[in-house]
Amino acid sequence: MRCAIFVLALMVFGFSSQAQTNPNPNNECGVFAPNAFTPNRDNTNDEFRVLVTEACEPLDYRMRVFDRYGRLVFESINPTESWDGSYNGRQLKEGVYLWQLMALYTVPSGMETTRLEEKGSVVLMR
Repeated sequence: MRCAIFVLALMVFGFSSQAQTNPNPNNECGVFAPNAFTPNRDNTNDEFRVLVTEACEPLDYRMRVFDRYGRLVFESINPTESWDGSYNGRQLKEGVYLWQLMALYTVPSGMETTRLEEKGSVVLMR
């Protein structure tokens, strides 16, 4: 039953296991998202963050993380903020979580902007 609910959430939110291709044809603002992290306080991969090429300047940013039931467990409008695997101060269970990035960036040349709409999944491992 849980597996069916998770698949339903994937279909409803349109998530895939990999980040979507960047709509910027010159690919100047590339996106990287790890597929797993371990928030166990060992100072290695303790937080989840979607990274955009450093030379691209954010104009508008919104990153969200959902659990397998579609509940929003993390949201940020700050590109330097990351998710520590908790929700309302409580550590969440191991599992697959869905993420979505919607952002507007100025490309390195500064002459144009690009809209990023990326989504994927990340495994939280304890």
